[in-house]
Amino acid sequence: MKGYKIFLVVGLLLLVLYIVAEVNRPKPIDWSVTLSRSDKNPYGSYILYEELNKVFPKATISAYREPIYNRMDGNEFENTAYICLDPELGLAKLDVEAACKYVETGNYLFISSYEMGNELLDTLGLKISESQDFLATDSTTVNLVNPSLKTAAGYTFKRQTITEYFSKIKKRDSTIVLGVNNKSQPDFVKVPFGGGAFFVHASPICFSNYFMLYKNNAEYVSKVLSYIPSDVTSVMWDEYYKVGRGGPQTPLRFFLSNTFLRWALWLSVIGIIAFVLFERKRRQRIIPVIPPLKNSTMDFVQTVAGVYFNQRDNKGIAEKKLQYWLEFVRQQFFLPTQHLDNDFVQQLSKKSGVDEKQIQRIIAHMGELSAQERIGDAMLTDLSKTIDSFYQLTK
Repeated sequence: MKGYKIFLVVGLLLLVLYIVAEVNRPKPIDWSVTLSRSDKNPYGSYILYEELNKVFPKATISAYREPIYNRMDGNEFENTAYICLDPELGLAKLDVEAACKYVETGNYLFISSYEMGNELLDTLGLKISESQDFLATDSTTVNLVNPSLKTAAGYTFKRQTITEYFSKIKKRDSTIVLGVNNKSQPDFVKVPFGGGAFFVHASPICFSNYFMLYKNNAEYVSKVLSYIPSDVTSVMWDEYYKVGRGGPQTPLRFFLSNTFLRWALWLSVIGIIAFVLFERKRRQRIIPVIPPLKNSTMDFVQTVAGVYFNQRDNKGIAEKKLQYWLEFVRQQFFLPTQHLDNDFVQQLSKKSGVDEKQIQRIIAHMGELSAQERIGDAMLTDLSKTIDSFYQLTK
């Protein structure tokens, strides 16, 4: 018991020291591109989502975690905007068809992604390529085409971070180029479609927290989104293609979503496993196995039968067999055996299905047995066969 307490105290002490060390350790910066509204890391979109109500003051801002098809199919929207800023979008055919119907009825779909999917790009007549600049420049520049919105110096960001552009625009007569990069390559276009329009940006990183906080780039993002009419009644923000479907927050999911709780959980599991491995040795003497009492009924029967057989007491054996037969009749067919007359024979024959002659034969043996002091082997054998035959026929 003392060793158990020492093990428990040492384990708890190590757990407390680990939690304290993890809490005081600087959290490493996550540089992955998520563009999620809840991520405050450099490449999340927390700032943009929080500022959307300033760009669209008359609209309700809502975030959804469901595919475009599920959100748009069967719903009648008008004068609304849907914003999809995702590292990987890859819309399927049904999603593209639902998006086209949504835009065609007078709505606006703003899309920016590294992987939009061939289905959407073919529908809009666009092709995205990536430019490589091997010169040792310190920054990349983007700008807008409209003279009232563009700036002389453009909007800069870190070198080789904004490399995507539209290398092919098939619908030149209808597609409007709204923005370009430092090589005058289009990276932001408008594709009118029915009563609404698609706004497609080739560089989703331009809508990240880091980009917006870099110099005056927040102004660029505001100007880009200003192409969506400010009087839209609703702005829907996509989260499905970033983090998947929404679901119930179970206690386990809550623990696994937090770094410190997750490590504490794993450390507890490891401690329990270690405790089981070290403490699985028995703390008391092994309990001896007590064999169950042997059923000696068969041995008793064999012994008694051997006594009768060795003494050649055929009459005693016959009497025992007849007694067992009478007991069998009483137990199985509920017939009294005090009077073994014709009425008894008829009732037993009906209930057992055995011929009356065979029953009368057994009763006749009983009369012969009572009239003789000793019987021979032939009579005992005949009696045994008759009774055994009765048992077989009643099964």
